[in-house]
Amino acid sequence: MSREIVDAIATYTHDYDYPLMIIASRNQVDANSGYVMTTEDLAEQLEGHSRRNLWLCRDHCGPYFLDAEANLNPNDAVNATKKTIAADIEAGFDLIHIDTSRIGSGYKVAEDLIKFSLDMNPNIKFEFGTEENVGVAAGIQKYADDVKFAAQFPNMEFVVAQTGSLTTEDRQAGTFDIDAVTKLVGFANEAGVKLKEHNADYLTPEQIQLRRQVGVHALNIAPQLGVMQTRILRQAAREAGADEAWHEFGAAVLGSGKWRKWTLLGTEQNKIDIAGHYLYNSPEYRELIRQIGFGWREELKTQMHELFTTYAENL
Repeated sequence: MSREIVDAIATYTHDYDYPLMIIASRNQVDANSGYVMTTEDLAEQLEGHSRRNLWLCRDHCGPYFLDAEANLNPNDAVNATKKTIAADIEAGFDLIHIDTSRIGSGYKVAEDLIKFSLDMNPNIKFEFGTEENVGVAAGIQKYADDVKFAAQFPNMEFVVAQTGSLTTEDRQAGTFDIDAVTKLVGFANEAGVKLKEHNADYLTPEQIQLRRQVGVHALNIAPQLGVMQTRILRQAAREAGADEAWHEFGAAVLGSGKWRKWTLLGTEQNKIDIAGHYLYNSPEYRELIRQIGFGWREELKTQMHELFTTYAENL
């Protein structure tokens, strides 16, 4: 979500001796683009950190998961995905999530992308699966099919499953389906892979413990981290008397329309909170940081580490 969040994750894995995965979408980070940074930039930022407990990963790596690909034909979209994979492997990524949910012949394309990856690096790890919001019960057979497909390839670590979780605005709006997820975990365990849940932001300790109870192996969170940073920045701007700079940054966020992915309602403040991270590379953001300085980074690190500990102690 940001350079500062990358640092907070990396330092946590070292300070607490706990494994975490930095997993970037193609819109966030890509070979020659990204609203956070480029693939090369991310790899360079991590050079000063220990990688013993830290995996560098690619999220939703498949055709049409980069906004700029919307009008490409399927063949060109697949080739564009391969460029992302090639840059990832050259940069030393540990795992790639193959997701072909936005293109027809999904398994065929997925097999092509997996074999392409293995040809470049026989040791690259994989995650496979989609997040089509069709409901957990409707997705049980699909998950069984996904597991069967994925398990035939080497280095397959995770298969993504729907569990009922859903991140909306700045809260967890889903309902964890214990009975269904127990079946899904069983499919994964039998095949020798791990079940990974996306959209796991804003969970309470008790909700995380339910995941541990049924055997969920890993969780993805992200939007919550961006909201946390933007709210810390808001407070820092207030304390620094940078109200005008904050207003300009907020206006840029509202004007971008990026908040529509998470809400169509809510106050202006809430829209800025949930979409501020999309504008961290904007001129308005840079001016805001110039005025408030960098003292807020320590508070961000503290809050991030507390959040990670909540998940680590309960999963």
